[in-house]
Amino acid sequence: MLVQRGQKADVTKGKQIDRLTVRLGFQSANPDMEIDGAAFLLGVNGTCGQDEDFIFYGQQLSRNGAVEHSKGSGGSQEEVKISLSSLPGDVRKIAFTLTIHEGTERGHHFKDVSGIYLQVADASGAELIRFECGEELSLETAIVAGELYAHNGEWKFSAIGSGFHNGLEGLCANFGIEVKDEPQGEAAAAIEEPPAKEPEPVQPLKINLEKKQTVSIKKSARVTTVLKWDSKKDLDLYCFYDLKNGESGKVYYKELGKANQAPFITLDGDSKIAGSETIIIHKTEELRYALFAAYSAISNGFGSFKSMKARAVVDNHQGQVVTAPLFHKNWFSYWVAIAHLDFTDPASMSVSHVETYSKSGSERSPMLYPDGTFKMDEGPIEFKRN
Repeated sequence: MLVQRGQKADVTKGKQIDRLTVRLGFQSANPDMEIDGAAFLLGVNGTCGQDEDFIFYGQQLSRNGAVEHSKGSGGSQEEVKISLSSLPGDVRKIAFTLTIHEGTERGHHFKDVSGIYLQVADASGAELIRFECGEELSLETAIVAGELYAHNGEWKFSAIGSGFHNGLEGLCANFGIEVKDEPQGEAAAAIEEPPAKEPEPVQPLKINLEKKQTVSIKKSARVTTVLKWDSKKDLDLYCFYDLKNGESGKVYYKELGKANQAPFITLDGDSKIAGSETIIIHKTEELRYALFAAYSAISNGFGSFKSMKARAVVDNHQGQVVTAPLFHKNWFSYWVAIAHLDFTDPASMSVSHVETYSKSGSERSPMLYPDGTFKMDEGPIEFKRN
């Protein structure tokens, strides 16, 4: 099965599958370019719970021996073997990546790499899924090619294809792994490390916002917002953004965004079934404001967003999670703005419950303005049929 960027596909549903092999392939005409594959074992918050959850050439076996990394044949392929039943219970997702060793320093980038693909195969070697990517890459030195993730007791695949400009270090930071450059030899002995400054404790928080309530939480480098709903109807998550450089726009199913260049926001793809869609803000320091809105396709017919139990869940990956639910029944709107984020304070960010609906039958999208305000029915028409 050949999948496209942003697409999701079943892996285990309806099949008796426990062991998988994920192959990452590529071609480079430069013999000096070193490309390495890796796997990051992630929890529900999208980060590694411990350093042992980063599987690569220097640490080839995971906890419980569930994931094993090896070089494939011919030097232009990396392999990751997985035993799903042996995965630790806190692992809900596995991200598969490629990085160019010292790419920035050596001037090596993925624009010079061709034939990038990710293949998921069963224990017999039969191909289940194939994802080809990389044609849009330029100066990136790392790629998140795809992810396996647990959903309703089964495992699915998500085609990502997102590039990073700061190589392995950027990937590790994205997934919560700290990379340390340690001095060696006599130089190391001559350096006295100052006492580490204790980080200020972050107050754990889990709150459901009331109508029009605003709460301040710690400003983290990375924020995840998930649109969740309990209905078979197709909803779409939009992130309208305003950047510090004056750029504005939106990330949605037609424009999945980029992680390490403007807008520093990515959507995990277009979900056409009941469940969720996820947007990640990778560099909050680059943003001033973000508005999260949901759109209900014309083919859904009329129906209340509240009856679908739509809500936006904002997670700063610091133990603080804010949910913005919906309270009003509104049967004839295709749009609802749910949550507004303000990043203008250097230390904290504000999450506001805004629940505002479009006019009856209006297809015009919301508009977010540079001063952080927004209006419904001001943007271009979004017309979607499934």
